[in-house]
Amino acid sequence: MVQDPFLGRVISEFEVIERLGRGGMATVYRARQQSVNRDVALKIIELHEDDQSEEFRRRFKQEAEVIASLEHIHILPIYSYGIAEEDDIAYLAMRLLRGGSLNDILRHGAMEVPRAVQLFGEFARGLAHAHSKGVIHRDLKPSNILLDDNGHAYLTDFGLAKLTEGDSNLTKTGNVVGTPAYMSPEQLRGEVLDHRSDIYSAGVMLYHMLTGQAPFGGSSSDVVAVIYSHLEKMPEPPSTINPEVPPLLDAVVMRAMAKDPNERYDNIGDMAREAKAAVGLSVSTTSYPAVAPTLAQRRAHISSFKSLAGQSRSRIWGYLFVVVAIAIIAGALIALSNIETPIPAPTVLTGEVGTAEDAIPTSEELANTRRKLGDDGFIAYIACTQDSEYHARQIREMRDFATNYNLNFRVYDSEADEYNQLTQIERARTDGAAGLIICILNEELLSESLSDAQAAGIPMVFFGDPPNKFGGVALSSRNVDYQMGLIVGEYAGEYINEHMDGQADVIILDFPDLEIIVQRANGLEEGVLSVAPDVNIIGRYLGALRDNGYNTVKNLLDDGVEFNVILSINDAGAFGAVEALEEANIGPDEVHIFSVDAEQLARQYIRDDYYFVASLGLDASRRQGAQDAINAMAKLLGGGTIPEQIEQIVGAMVDKSTLLNEAEASAEPEAEATEAATSDE
Repeated sequence: MVQDPFLGRVISEFEVIERLGRGGMATVYRARQQSVNRDVALKIIELHEDDQSEEFRRRFKQEAEVIASLEHIHILPIYSYGIAEEDDIAYLAMRLLRGGSLNDILRHGAMEVPRAVQLFGEFARGLAHAHSKGVIHRDLKPSNILLDDNGHAYLTDFGLAKLTEGDSNLTKTGNVVGTPAYMSPEQLRGEVLDHRSDIYSAGVMLYHMLTGQAPFGGSSSDVVAVIYSHLEKMPEPPSTINPEVPPLLDAVVMRAMAKDPNERYDNIGDMAREAKAAVGLSVSTTSYPAVAPTLAQRRAHISSFKSLAGQSRSRIWGYLFVVVAIAIIAGALIALSNIETPIPAPTVLTGEVGTAEDAIPTSEELANTRRKLGDDGFIAYIACTQDSEYHARQIREMRDFATNYNLNFRVYDSEADEYNQLTQIERARTDGAAGLIICILNEELLSESLSDAQAAGIPMVFFGDPPNKFGGVALSSRNVDYQMGLIVGEYAGEYINEHMDGQADVIILDFPDLEIIVQRANGLEEGVLSVAPDVNIIGRYLGALRDNGYNTVKNLLDDGVEFNVILSINDAGAFGAVEALEEANIGPDEVHIFSVDAEQLARQYIRDDYYFVASLGLDASRRQGAQDAINAMAKLLGGGTIPEQIEQIVGAMVDKSTLLNEAEASAEPEAEATEAATSDE
């Protein structure tokens, strides 16, 4: 047997350990990232003489940059990438998933209909995020949907993706790239594509998931016949193969697979929502809001979860009685030394404020936590949303910290819907969550549910500073968010003094439903006024979400309100403001934006002098918050003692000079490495 030449090698900072598989041009290995001591999936592409061209480097860089820019919980993250000249290879380091792929599942035939729709909804959300960034995948197929240990879906392999705003040769007519069994008619004809091509491919995938077979045959079928069918024929409805598929779901699949792109769904979010509605699943979404049910309907829905949880507890008590009886008998036959010490209840020091160090669990507390969770127990994170880059990264970091501790971790997405958050908390409890980490949207609405969790002895950790901690631990303080706003406001004031003679008409994008965000907006206003007292604060308006920022700025412009500075509590709302300004043909030299989060798109805008002047970078504070959340929960589950509040750190401003310095700093090691290599020769 020929020995794999890469096994045992160290490529950049990755030690190659095991070959996982091969597909297309690349081989995927399990490797160890030595700097952070974690396993990754390392995708290696062997270069040939033809691959040394600038075109290949550009396309390779495109794949890496596309993935890196798509921060979403259902898109597989990339950690690092590069070209190792000495080995004639290009490499991508990604998160290592061990749950296989959708293709592995489909080898066993059709999926259960609700599970198929639920899984489809997960990778559809990742695809919707890609489309919102102007990215078309172009090669959707079951092998490009990977699964984690909990069965959650991740969209991967953007090697054929293109930016709709770009000028790549991939857009040229006549260039057909992809997998024929899942390709749209226009892709097979080599036409210029838009996002609706991906929607056709998604329809083909959902068909396969529901029926156990691709509509016109798979990779082993006659390729010419497959292509002809995609171009000219409509498949039989899925229900003709699987009678469990309801007619409404048939309609969803058939619409997605319409030959004319104009007859398909215009966005994947609508398709996923209608698929869920067809089988009775929840359809709430922030991007495409559904009609909100009444409070009575919501509470009825919640009560059904509580009833289910109660029934489950009743059965558990019955089983527990039998188990305890058996344990007592068995206990008479074993030595007392084999009986495990009970895990003590945690102690939360009411009113005390501590630092990150106070949240770090001891080795004994970690051992207790693992013992308490066992094989099936888990920590649940009730997320505010997964759709912003900030939240998606923080969730990923929390998962990584939990994995490093060998703790099971699940995410329940509230989708920025406070009533849905109520549902997700009860769902997590019904699923058996041992502890809850919560990004609170509306404390008053959650009060009864959180009180029930407290009474049940479920430890809780909160992002934010709720007045009632429900016996749990809060990460943050009003002072931290105020300080964030103050830093940005003062920076904006200095800019206004230096570049605008101290005069500006300012609007503030706020989010009044969250007290800590209001504190951040207070900091924005007081900060700018403290440095540039002559500015005119026109008012505070709804922001926080892209749609809110767009609608606010559009309405102000329609009403004839004039402003030249926007202070935003986060980047997401500011992105919406930019869209409204673009539509109104108001140039980037006419309005200046100062914000919080420093997401990748914001950094690009800052670099290009495109509306954004500066944004507060929260990488360190976000990562610290993620670590504090897992640490605090492990300490609570492990019976430790912890302050009621853990202070969070504040970030630093990112402006054009910061980005230039970062670029120069990253270029220095490369230059040194090149110089060293030259001297070795």
